[in-house]
Amino acid sequence: MQAMLRTREAWAYAHLHRPSAFHRACDRAQETMSEAEPSIDPYWICYFDNSEMAGTIGGRLLEMAQRAPEFASRAADQIDRAIVLRQPNRLRSTALDQLGLAEARLIQGELEEACRLGHAALSTVEQTASDRVRVKLREMFAHTEHVANVRVVAELRDRMRVLVADPV
Repeated sequence: MQAMLRTREAWAYAHLHRPSAFHRACDRAQETMSEAEPSIDPYWICYFDNSEMAGTIGGRLLEMAQRAPEFASRAADQIDRAIVLRQPNRLRSTALDQLGLAEARLIQGELEEACRLGHAALSTVEQTASDRVRVKLREMFAHTEHVANVRVVAELRDRMRVLVADPV
């Protein structure tokens, strides 16, 4: 529970555009997680594991990368770690991670890789009816607009368009 709270502190620093404080809070969260004793935590925090922490940190780094692209590589590393650690039955979180990783690669200018990852993400998105996933998908769709004339991006957008329009 303490590690989760520290990631929320880091989240606040990210929103305040304070990267040094953000990184310090993330480091404290990771230290706390490594010392955690899950048996003493309340039952409702069991969802917060190493994959969730990596996804949370990666998501905040991605938000920072939207303003300052130099954070995109670290965001991609954290999100990729979340994907590797994520339990297969966590479709909503997996879809959010995959969309985030694709967006990080987009920010880095790696259009082919972003689209490859984007198509993989859409396969997961199609398996979930999560409103949060649909919001993230719409955000990703909007972020691809400036490169919509690139063939691989146009193909991804065509596939995304159907899901963005679907009110599921």
